[in-house]
Amino acid sequence: LFWLRLFEFKLYPVLLCYRRSATYCSPVGLQSTLMATTPLLEQSADSGSPMQPPYPLKDLDDNQDKLLKGLSSEEAARMTKLYGLNEVPEKKEPLWKMFLRQFVGPMQIMIEVAALLCLSIQNWPDFVIIIILLMTNGIIGFVEEKSAQTSLDALKAGLQKKMPVKRDGTFEVIPVQQVVPGDILFMRGGDIIPADCYYLSGDPCQCDEAALTGESLPVKVPRKDESGKPYSGRRMWSGSILKVGECEAVVSHTGVNTMIGEAAKAIQEASSKELGALEGKIIDAAKVLIGITVLVVVLLFFYMYTVQDVPLPDVLEMSLSLVIASVPVALPMVMKVTLSIGAKEMADEGGIVTHLTALEEIASMKVLCSDKTGTLTTAQMTVYYDNSCRCYNAFTPEQVLEFASIASNEANKDDPIDSAVLQAYCESVGADSIDAAVAARKQRYKLEKDGFVGFNAVVKRTSAIVKNLEGRTYFCAKGMVDVILKTDPKDEGKHQWEVEHYATMSQDVHQADFTLGVSGFKTLGVCVRVDDGPFKFAGILPIMDPPRHDTKRTIAKIKKSNVAVKMITGDHHNIGKELARQINLGTDIRTPDSLKPQSDSAFHVDARDEVILHADGFAKVKPLDKHEVISVLQRKGMVVGMTGDGVNDAPALAKAQIGIAVHGATDAAKSAGDIVLTKDGLSPIYTAIQISRRIFKRLKSYVIYRICITVQVVFFLACLALVYDLRFKALYIILLALFHDLQIVTIAYDKQIASPFPETPTVMGLLMQSYSMGILMFVQTMGLIAYGYTFMSDTFRASYEA
Repeated sequence: LFWLRLFEFKLYPVLLCYRRSATYCSPVGLQSTLMATTPLLEQSADSGSPMQPPYPLKDLDDNQDKLLKGLSSEEAARMTKLYGLNEVPEKKEPLWKMFLRQFVGPMQIMIEVAALLCLSIQNWPDFVIIIILLMTNGIIGFVEEKSAQTSLDALKAGLQKKMPVKRDGTFEVIPVQQVVPGDILFMRGGDIIPADCYYLSGDPCQCDEAALTGESLPVKVPRKDESGKPYSGRRMWSGSILKVGECEAVVSHTGVNTMIGEAAKAIQEASSKELGALEGKIIDAAKVLIGITVLVVVLLFFYMYTVQDVPLPDVLEMSLSLVIASVPVALPMVMKVTLSIGAKEMADEGGIVTHLTALEEIASMKVLCSDKTGTLTTAQMTVYYDNSCRCYNAFTPEQVLEFASIASNEANKDDPIDSAVLQAYCESVGADSIDAAVAARKQRYKLEKDGFVGFNAVVKRTSAIVKNLEGRTYFCAKGMVDVILKTDPKDEGKHQWEVEHYATMSQDVHQADFTLGVSGFKTLGVCVRVDDGPFKFAGILPIMDPPRHDTKRTIAKIKKSNVAVKMITGDHHNIGKELARQINLGTDIRTPDSLKPQSDSAFHVDARDEVILHADGFAKVKPLDKHEVISVLQRKGMVVGMTGDGVNDAPALAKAQIGIAVHGATDAAKSAGDIVLTKDGLSPIYTAIQISRRIFKRLKSYVIYRICITVQVVFFLACLALVYDLRFKALYIILLALFHDLQIVTIAYDKQIASPFPETPTVMGLLMQSYSMGILMFVQTMGLIAYGYTFMSDTFRASYEA
């Protein structure tokens, strides 16, 4: 009956199919240039492990020719022995061992004892029923636990490819698992960087790390080093995507010593999900119930066998009846059926539940930690041409935007800046599409032959020469504000200029640029020249990844449900702070420095923990920083939820009690999460909180009822045997327990009102309610047995007297 009911909901087949489809991971990296604030080389100095590259970093300048020769086969073999393969070592528990572990635990052992008692007295019907229940619970637990291994498999997929590597003086294509520190890699646009490395030679490159830290723009390599971090401008992180250029790079770290390796290791350590908050309390309450029953069984066995001289088979059958009565054998399955119904309801609201315990945990969730890019924001750069646009020389925001669109390449749809400018221009002119807007503009401005000069990392600008219908020639350029104000002749750009009134204009523009930067905007400078006139600075276009339309409203609802919300992002501090202000999240946004205690003393650690507990969010963080924030909150007794969409979020998603992969998340994030949203934004999370709190009330009602009935039946049977010398067949007790569960399973459809506060169950609360009701029902039942003959029918009186 339970099997039919369980699969009637058709949820587990859906979950299993989803799990099988989620084993491939889009191979993007787990780190950003911001991670250079704590380079792995510095971390390795304290660890003592062989993490440092086999060359000093100064060789990147002093002995570059030597490094470019690469390794010999013998040197590569030695490096492999020292550093290991470029892969994440996986500690997989054998499936048979995982399966057998499902049958170890207080309730499982009691069910097994009941089965052995049935076997000893050859009570085959009872034995078959008990074994079916035991196997059903074990199989469901095995399927749930096996799916937790998917996260690590998805991350490892990012390393399973080949790459040209210089060995013995020549490049040969080898599996990336064989790459070692000191190897020279040849990479071109589109390649996935297989190991942490340093740029040596080649074109100016751009690396896409958007899925890691939320930085929507590609990172330029090489670039200016960060203050106090030599060679950080040449760093290229494992797992990021090389978008533009070709280069040769020397490997510094491989395998678990890379950032992606550390993240995979963190997921592996966190992949064993703990019991749900309610489930854990229920098991604790069941332990108390089983303990009391064991004492009753021992007492009953001794009294019946030694005092009443009852035959051993009859004593064993009575003991079996008590054991079966004490163990809510169908409790795990009924809970999963109830959760499955809730999961189906959740799926209708835009969330696929991959771990049913998450539906318990959300009801108890006190803190929701959210990634920024793609979760709170749209993950699409947006150009603002309203009052936030800074205009000069009598130009209007619409004109500045149009000039910027002229200097944009509509064919390069992968460029985030050009795409953002053209999308804003399309909206400003009210066109149906970018192509339609550009086509209409080209009717008024004709591009001169060879008039367009595209972007590269050296000149940091784009420009175009067009002619309007009146025959006037316009030179339009956009790019970094400093470069648009005055170009550098040394960059060898095709066009060089200095804007009119540069001295005064530069001062005003830099002040405006700084103000926009503090407000969290990236900026784009635009200049224009008409015919042979002066170069005029037209204005500054602010750019930002805007919040989703429903983010502010949803966060207000979640806070009203008494769940704290914290933003955790790898993006810049000013950007994070401005977004938090826009969505009313709070402005206490901290940097990674606040995640490190001043010392290892208990005082400083507690002070750090308090900062994490009360902060509104954190910016410029690395993947493992997110993991640390979750750990601290959990040590503070919080049930923590984490939302995210990128591979960098996977460790934190796996660590949190409730990992939520938002719509459009990478496969690694999906497989690490407990809930996968199928709708944009955070609104399904608020819905999940309401559904979960209703499910919690239903489950709590069921558990109290089930323990209450168990207390009543155990005490009733023991009293009948001790006082009235009566017996019950074990089969009747099994059927009684099953019928109890069958009729109460309808509570899964019970209408409940979600609590305004997180639900926090306690063992004592469950025991007090269930035992007081159970004992009261036992007293009532015994009263009926003792005094029922005085007011019941003649038939009852006759059977009583018999």
